[in-house]
Amino acid sequence: MAELEDQKQFAELLAPGVKSLKLHPDYKIRRKKNEKTGQSYLDNISHQLGVSPNTIKSWIGQMGVNYIPGRIDDGKLFGMIWIILEKTDMNIEWFTGLLETTTIPVIKPALPVWAASCLKKAKTLRKDGSFGSPLDEDIEKVVKRLFPDVPDHKTNALTEQMTLTHNLPSRWSGHFIGRRFDIEAIRQWMLSPSPVCLITGWAGMGKTTTALEAAYSCIGDSSNWPAFNSIIWVSADWKGLSFSDFLNTIAYQLGRTEQIDKSINEKRFVVRNALANYTREEPVLLIVDSADTAESDILEFITSLPQGVKILLTARENLKQTYREGFGEMVTIQLSGLEKTDALEYFHQEVHRCLQICNDPTKQAKLAQLLELSPELKSEFISATAGNPKATALSIAYMSDDDIPAQQLIHELGKAGYSLLDLFDFLFGRTWHRCNEDTRKLWQVLCFFSKPPDEKSLAAAAGLDARRFHYAVEQMRSYALIQPERIKGRTQYLVHQTVVAYGEQHLSEKQDFENEARRRWAHYYIHYAETHLKREQPNSIYWSYLLGRDLDQIKTEWPNILKVIKWSSETRQNEILIELITRISHFLSRINLPLRIEYGRKAADAAHQLGKHTREAYFRIDTAGWALLEVNDLDGALQQIEAGLKILEQSDSADHDVHDLKVWGLALQSRLFLKAGSHEKAEAILTEIKDKPISPTIQHRILLVRGDLSFVRGHNEEAIQLYEAANEISSMYGGEKTIEAYFNLGIAYVKCDLFEKAEEAFEQMLYDKHNANQVELIYYYYGMAQLLYCKGEKTKAMEANQKAIRLIDSWEPAIGIRGEVEQLGKALEGNGRA
Repeated sequence: MAELEDQKQFAELLAPGVKSLKLHPDYKIRRKKNEKTGQSYLDNISHQLGVSPNTIKSWIGQMGVNYIPGRIDDGKLFGMIWIILEKTDMNIEWFTGLLETTTIPVIKPALPVWAASCLKKAKTLRKDGSFGSPLDEDIEKVVKRLFPDVPDHKTNALTEQMTLTHNLPSRWSGHFIGRRFDIEAIRQWMLSPSPVCLITGWAGMGKTTTALEAAYSCIGDSSNWPAFNSIIWVSADWKGLSFSDFLNTIAYQLGRTEQIDKSINEKRFVVRNALANYTREEPVLLIVDSADTAESDILEFITSLPQGVKILLTARENLKQTYREGFGEMVTIQLSGLEKTDALEYFHQEVHRCLQICNDPTKQAKLAQLLELSPELKSEFISATAGNPKATALSIAYMSDDDIPAQQLIHELGKAGYSLLDLFDFLFGRTWHRCNEDTRKLWQVLCFFSKPPDEKSLAAAAGLDARRFHYAVEQMRSYALIQPERIKGRTQYLVHQTVVAYGEQHLSEKQDFENEARRRWAHYYIHYAETHLKREQPNSIYWSYLLGRDLDQIKTEWPNILKVIKWSSETRQNEILIELITRISHFLSRINLPLRIEYGRKAADAAHQLGKHTREAYFRIDTAGWALLEVNDLDGALQQIEAGLKILEQSDSADHDVHDLKVWGLALQSRLFLKAGSHEKAEAILTEIKDKPISPTIQHRILLVRGDLSFVRGHNEEAIQLYEAANEISSMYGGEKTIEAYFNLGIAYVKCDLFEKAEEAFEQMLYDKHNANQVELIYYYYGMAQLLYCKGEKTKAMEANQKAIRLIDSWEPAIGIRGEVEQLGKALEGNGRA
């Protein structure tokens, strides 16, 4: 289902598309004279989509803003879009603008292959009376119309050939200075067979700028530079680039957005294959900026990329040998300071840039004076900064703001030391003392984040309101310390590693401020999880965070949330850890069961230390116990569940949460015995708790376990009734789109030869059908394998079952369902040979 993030904007964009069909011959209604009633063009459209006319009216806001739905089935939404694009002259900008109001991932600039893949998801009425995707040749015609400037062989959206794509960041300055020999060396490497080029040098030497200039040269009009199918930029400049984020960036750029929610192991495999496919005709350029700060898995991955992928790395000089050991053949380019002529040109360019953004007359006067410095002083300045562009930019910012004359500062720069480290320490030290207190706070908390922070998170950590924050950011920007960048509608703040490290150094000397800032930072993300995960129903300290909303906002900030979780665990911030795991447990069930188990246990220990018995029981019974059952660790699960139940024996039995949790703990024990094959023990527990008064949330879960018992005993009709009753109960509090609620229901339908209902049940497991995550797909493909097997389509069944096995291998090999999947595989192979 596609969630509508901006319902009003969605309706406003869709409405003109729908209304433009009114006069189309296929939909125009010709009424007889004086006839005022009868079928409308919306009736014809709705018939083709398989919905009611009122449904379309609600989509376009014709029934009022309050009736615009919060979500629309993907097939029907793309069906509506397909009809509009096929029959009208709506363009690609309309298409991408409409999708941007939903949770459907959008690739910008739009690509023919991406547009085609979207349109293939459309479901409309075919001539044979069935609902399905448009014909490939029809999609190709529409894609050619949407991309008129792309040659025909490039717009064939059903192949993987496409125009050059890239995600290069904007240049920080409009004119690149110097580095002629270095740029030529990179060009020669691109034309050579060598797969890897490493640009090294001290901090601030211009490694990133040089790599960016070379990349932009490849997308220009010059025939001297090689052609690439795609250029992918991945920056590890911010501390803590994860391997998952690295793979996500490549997957997104190659149009494989469906991989983003999946496990690292599967993404590793799929991304490598996608790169191999893209390099069949032309190479791909992969640039990893500041690779020395990235996870080691990234280096391991890029040492074994397929032929045709050219890898350009930037890293500090002291990692040159490490990279040489990882790559058999590598070109290394050592950046030194700019030559004197180039350094002087850069000096003038940077002064002019500062003049353009400066509004202070005093600073403007000082900057203008810098242009009038004598050649001897300018030469002394270039020598003092060793031609380092970052040091030059920082020095100019300081000289425009310092009270002492530029000549004196240049002399002091020359005496600062013999290394760039001494120079940066000198420059940062002077700036630090000139910054106001708010700016210093902002500077110090930059090290908290795993990825560039946005305004709200950064301001919250520093303890600044909006006005003070913007003043502090502006001061950091004027001192060349921070760079705002607008990404997907949000402003993020990019900072050089040297700046982060200097702020962290000061933070370590101010323990009281760090403690306060860390608490603010942690509470910001507790509130963030509360905002983006909590449901209105059920009303519970734990079950309120059951999945049921769009998860994109949580995924965006997940690296920073995980860093808070790790910090709170390592520093024994028990309250913070408890509050975070309470909110994030159910989210972890979809992205990482081992993390759910690990931090479920740690949160339980933290709750134990604080005497929060009910919360401890939640963590032991459900967070850890349930997840351990899912990975087939029955002993570990039983240990956690029994420990949780023992805690509850000492708790207030009148507490509704305590009573509910006791019943759920016993039901989980029953499920555990069921998995172990002890059906009688499982039934005895279910009989014991049968008439206990419980909330709908727990009732839903117990009905599922009862359904499982009926199912394993072969009472399929009874199991179906119990599973359907469970889903009916969950509708009382907004429903649960969980695997448990639909997988066994689907299998029970299969056993009863209700194949259409079975397929519907399996599809219900997919939270987002076209962007499903790994664990959902494991159960989906396994379920479909059984369905296809029973229908006699054994080849397709084997393919689906193999997909499930591969997903299990790449996600969590110990997952409880593995044995069943392998058993079905053997049965299919034996049947195939027969």
